[in-house]
Amino acid sequence: MKDAVPPNEQCFGQQMRRYRIYMVQHHIYFLISNQHFVPTGGIGSFFRGFRRMANQFGWRVTVIMDNEPFASAKTMTETAIANGGFIMPSAPVSHTGHNPDTSIYAQEIPNPFRVQNFCAALSKALASELPTHLLINTPEAALAVLEMGLHEKIPTTFYTHHENLVLNPIPKSSKFGPSYMEMLLRIVGTSGITTATQSDYNIERMKHLELSAPPVVLPMPIPDPQLLQPYAGKRHGVLFIGRHEPRKQPAVFAKKVAQAGLPAKVLTRKKGVEKFHKTFKSHGITDYEIQSEITGQEKADFIGSARIAFHPAKLESYGFSAMETLAAGLPTLLVHEYDWWQAFIDDGVHITPIRDAHNALLELYERPLNTAPSFAARREQQTFATWEEYLNSDQHPG
Repeated sequence: MKDAVPPNEQCFGQQMRRYRIYMVQHHIYFLISNQHFVPTGGIGSFFRGFRRMANQFGWRVTVIMDNEPFASAKTMTETAIANGGFIMPSAPVSHTGHNPDTSIYAQEIPNPFRVQNFCAALSKALASELPTHLLINTPEAALAVLEMGLHEKIPTTFYTHHENLVLNPIPKSSKFGPSYMEMLLRIVGTSGITTATQSDYNIERMKHLELSAPPVVLPMPIPDPQLLQPYAGKRHGVLFIGRHEPRKQPAVFAKKVAQAGLPAKVLTRKKGVEKFHKTFKSHGITDYEIQSEITGQEKADFIGSARIAFHPAKLESYGFSAMETLAAGLPTLLVHEYDWWQAFIDDGVHITPIRDAHNALLELYERPLNTAPSFAARREQQTFATWEEYLNSDQHPG
């Protein structure tokens, strides 16, 4: 077996050295749609972090996908092929026509063609080699597993990133139709599937589901470990990470940064860049910098070059943006009314009422910089240990 060494061996000490002795060889099927298999999305970022952790432990990861990956995922695809495998249907069926509502207000519904493609990909993979675990990130992939009865034979985890499962009925996103919600509830309510989420606070929020088997906490590994390294360059601006969409409240970010008279930085997707230009112009912000779809050292340097971070999103199942800025050691401001900040209560996050956010930004911006190492390296150690224990355990259904 490969002598895999978890990260930061020197810091982890004897505990990590014991892992090398007792490590179990795992072969994990990582089920993810091509829609989610992009480097800068939340689920794609989870894949990159999990892939990095798996490499350290010597676990094999075979990516099971419903369709051809997008061009933006080229590097992720090449990595997956080289480090465990990548399997998709030989002749994937088109999704065309799965949703009769084509309006801009159309709600998402379960995609039967995606389920069909996952079934084909799984059949193809199983003909080659059985996995020791199924790790599902796309709901339709879970439907394929249920249809094939695999959860009755193989330990199966549904890792939820979905605010409609985490949040207690109101508020929740209206993007998803009733049938989509029924699909989610069917998955997490099925015996033989363990539901996992990112934080203890999410477990509290999910109690309204009244699941017979309680969810488990499996924290997200950091996808870009460069964030853990000290940043020695100049720092300037208030950072926003996320799409330009109502749930993330980019206009609120712009308004409060403008009221504070501070420069802005944004890390977003390509198609949101022009929208941010317009938003900043409408709020009179002229000192700003926007980057899109960057990863690795470039991303770490851009995040590190900000002085503070501000994430005013209304709805978050976890808040990956805050995880990243806190990992980089940035003072990070969240909004009290949107209580997802409680997932980071022990990580040094700063909280403000929305009405006073501009004053909190200014006060935080003018504080002397604290260059002490962040908590993130210790958190990463705990994350690796939690996953290692979970996958070696026979306590979850399967």
